[in-house]
Amino acid sequence: MIRFVFRAAGLAALLLATAAPAQAAAKRMVSYDSTSPDARRLTGAGLTFVFTRSFLRTRILAVRATAVPVGILPRPSTDGQINRQLDALMGEDAGSGDLYLIDPDAEEGRVMIKAFCPGSTAGWLAIGRIAFRRDLRVHAFGDDPATGAPRLCAVMDFTFRGEWQMPAPNTPGVTKRVFKPDYGRPGS
Repeated sequence: MIRFVFRAAGLAALLLATAAPAQAAAKRMVSYDSTSPDARRLTGAGLTFVFTRSFLRTRILAVRATAVPVGILPRPSTDGQINRQLDALMGEDAGSGDLYLIDPDAEEGRVMIKAFCPGSTAGWLAIGRIAFRRDLRVHAFGDDPATGAPRLCAVMDFTFRGEWQMPAPNTPGVTKRVFKPDYGRPGS
């Protein structure tokens, strides 16, 4: 009987693991309105996120200013030492956001780094949990021009605005279409 229970549990875990990649492939898009002074000053109307959600985590694929066609394709931050420093800079919010690197080689990445952290040449975002009808906090970090060490540049608060339907078909190229300057206009 115990073997049967273990086999059934193993089979259930295997089925769940094979179903997760199919679920992870569906991209979603949500927008948030700026509420804090830093968020209004740095993002204007707010931010829009393209993301995937798997069984255990959410992965941000794109961050776009809601009102203007400017955005980045952030990468998960994988440098453990930097991540610990960024987490420590978040104070009471430590551990509450996923850390992403802003690509300084991408034109819009450089623009976002300079907007969030003047003088910095590297940038990171700690993005809180994206959830339906829940507020969101985003921390923006940059490197200190004098020391090169990470510094906290802004703490931005947002309120949930809505989830938007992704353009059909929901395929790998959809993020590129969402970032076109004419996205959302008739005929695009």
